[in-house]
Amino acid sequence: MTYNEALDYIHSLYWRGKKSGLEKTKELLDLCGHPERELRCIHIAGTNGKGSTAAMLDSICRCAGMKTGLYTSPYIVRYNERIQVAGQQIPDETLAGLTEYLSGLVEQMEVPPSEFEFGTVLAFLYFKEQMCDLVILETGLGGAFDSTNVIEQPLLCLITALGLDHTAQLGNTIEEIAEAKAGIIKHGVPVVFYGDSEVGEAVIREHCNECNAALVMPDFSRLVSERVGTVFEHQVFSYGSWKHTELSLTGLYQQKNAAVVLEAVEQLRLLGVKLPEDAVREGLRTVYWQARLEVLREQPLLLADGSHNPQGMQATVESLKQYFPEKKLQFVFGAMADKELDVMIPMFLPLAKKVYVTAPSMPRAMKPEELLAVCKKHCGEGQTEFLICPTPKDALELVKTEDAEEVIVVIGSLYLVGETKQSLE
Repeated sequence: MTYNEALDYIHSLYWRGKKSGLEKTKELLDLCGHPERELRCIHIAGTNGKGSTAAMLDSICRCAGMKTGLYTSPYIVRYNERIQVAGQQIPDETLAGLTEYLSGLVEQMEVPPSEFEFGTVLAFLYFKEQMCDLVILETGLGGAFDSTNVIEQPLLCLITALGLDHTAQLGNTIEEIAEAKAGIIKHGVPVVFYGDSEVGEAVIREHCNECNAALVMPDFSRLVSERVGTVFEHQVFSYGSWKHTELSLTGLYQQKNAAVVLEAVEQLRLLGVKLPEDAVREGLRTVYWQARLEVLREQPLLLADGSHNPQGMQATVESLKQYFPEKKLQFVFGAMADKELDVMIPMFLPLAKKVYVTAPSMPRAMKPEELLAVCKKHCGEGQTEFLICPTPKDALELVKTEDAEEVIVVIGSLYLVGETKQSLE
């Protein structure tokens, strides 16, 4: 197989119509010798902050001298982003070789796996091949029936901030969503939970009690923001005994994610994982994670943020207000039709003087004309200028002509951010 043939094969394994559950993942793992059983894993679920949290832990562990495996989703520009070892994406030829091997095993299955199930098994194989010291796994959807949940005894479980997203699959209440995420909790395995939700906490705590799993939550009252600065500067915060800690990721909400990570560090130390203070500090100071208030260009300033649910959008808007007080911004906005648009749009529109309304090339994306109608429903007459752009590339061409002092934010969808970055490259 060539790399492109491998990608075509992976994307052909469509998930719609397939039953939720772990059976297909387990069957394919059985056919390839259960590589996941030879790996030490940290398992991460949640609605918002999973990727950033995973990236921080990965950076810290690498600074501590460990060879890490990192499995995340979705990818922004290239599929290889989802599977990384020691901070490097899986090479094209390795991805093609493992896909060819696994596709032969899939032929022995009565029902093929989904794309995500296949990718999860491929990642386990690669991490085993590379003899990773520690693997950090991010769930794709939910927890209980997510294909990453085949790991039987992770070292540690993390559950990040809960919110309303993927409600068609996970439920319409925080309680139902917490129930799905709590599915990763295993007997005797400590759990670090973001908290900030009484309903969610009750569900998580009940599952921890049933599994005799210690529950740890950050105390955000101990979190002190010392410097937010600009989007070009490191944040500085203190959390408990962690004084004057630098964080390279932009966005006020990342300080809370970092507090969760610092609680996870303490739990890992109790489990015998050696994480010196200098490695923890260096890991947070140098961590990189794309599509979270990421600076794409400087003049005019072009930021990209993948916020695509109400909780994520609110966090991003609060950060934008902090970074650009009293300033009206421009937005490139596109979103999937199944998102909570009537909740999300009124959050950022008060900051907007101009909105380029577009759509990423995804079947689920709302057409620009329909999205514009939703935007105008929430906007007073004459307050904001709207321009329809058929594609993100069209929007980007217009953005390039804006004055140097403008600030433009690409927002509403990770797919939109991905296409924007591809167009820039």
